[in-house]
Amino acid sequence: MQITTLLLMKTYLLPILLCVLSISFVQAQSSFGLNFNLANPQQEFKENINRLPAGISFDFVRSVKESRLSVGGELGVAMFFDDEFRYELSEEGRPGEFITLYEEDCYLSYAAVARYSAFKHAFINPYLEGRLGGTSFFSTRLAVETTPYFDDITRFHGTAFNAGIGAGFQINFCSTPLSLDFATLANSGTHTVYRSITDTDSGAIRLSDGRVASKTNHLNFRFGLRFRL
Repeated sequence: MQITTLLLMKTYLLPILLCVLSISFVQAQSSFGLNFNLANPQQEFKENINRLPAGISFDFVRSVKESRLSVGGELGVAMFFDDEFRYELSEEGRPGEFITLYEEDCYLSYAAVARYSAFKHAFINPYLEGRLGGTSFFSTRLAVETTPYFDDITRFHGTAFNAGIGAGFQINFCSTPLSLDFATLANSGTHTVYRSITDTDSGAIRLSDGRVASKTNHLNFRFGLRFRL
């Protein structure tokens, strides 16, 4: 059914305008975020990673004495390689018998976060963000089907320390505790060891093979849902 311009304005534009003009809603002191992250590796890190790391993170921030400054922390995980392949149980003493394995190369990210918002209460609220933390790289190999002859494996490689700075903005919905959150952050990462393989390598090497080392500088693009508590 076709929607006329007048109906569109009445249904959507007017409530949005009223929301923008009204700042009567109270912003809670604390907020919790569920985010999707997409990283863009830079320099040597970009040359060694075959896919853009993508994953999720959770964060919690609390305002400092009801000011525009908030502090808290963020914890996340991202994957930059995965594959599924047939594996022969030769080393397990069952040559000629195959199972399906699933493999991932990932990293954990964790950081202390500080945000300074342009306004205390606003429909669209820009902010600056600084962060300091780490990134721990690991690989996991799991059996798709249940078998007593193979134990799932997780192996950690190296940890990089990161410092980041960036900017974002929140879109706060009237009369609800829900916000949309968008941010772009530039992260400087120290030199560390991680795994770098291709689809043709997977399954033919061990989780301890295929390691490389470099700085881990990257840009991070974040989209999230925030809940004011």
